[in-house]
Amino acid sequence: MGQELNKALEAVELTYSQVKEIADNLVYPLFQPANQLIYEIETNINNLSIEALRDYLLRAQLCAYNISEFKDKSGIKAEVAEATKKQAYAISYNGAEGSVANRDAQATLAISENVVAQCLYNLVASMAKTKLDSLHRLIDTLKSILMSRMQEAKFMNIGMSNEIAPTTNGHVVLHS
Repeated sequence: MGQELNKALEAVELTYSQVKEIADNLVYPLFQPANQLIYEIETNINNLSIEALRDYLLRAQLCAYNISEFKDKSGIKAEVAEATKKQAYAISYNGAEGSVANRDAQATLAISENVVAQCLYNLVASMAKTKLDSLHRLIDTLKSILMSRMQEAKFMNIGMSNEIAPTTNGHVVLHS
């Protein structure tokens, strides 16, 4: 059993690596702008102006929009793959001869490529969902930072107009 299990595990790893490579090739062009944006934010994390934050927010929203559309299409492709798998199974099962178990085994074997296609599109949809969720978290974080920076800028402008004196030892002194 150990040797057969190892063969099965190797077959899974081989199939997974092939499916993963195809999936990566499908999502790479779509994920590249988001990955580039994240790299830019990481590179400039300590020097983000309000304008830069606004730019990053807009770009992140556009990336999210494109990935969202792709995710939906991938989900539909996964459903189509499932339907074609069921159709191929039915055709193969009806064309097979022998006992019910034998016909089932033949039909199951005949649809193995359809199963892999369904797994591929499920994987692609899952990868898109993960990237989309990450972008939404990034957008929320950028919004929080932007709001803080804007409040800080507003506070500094009020302080300079003598309505609120600049801070003294960390405390704000209000004038009446």
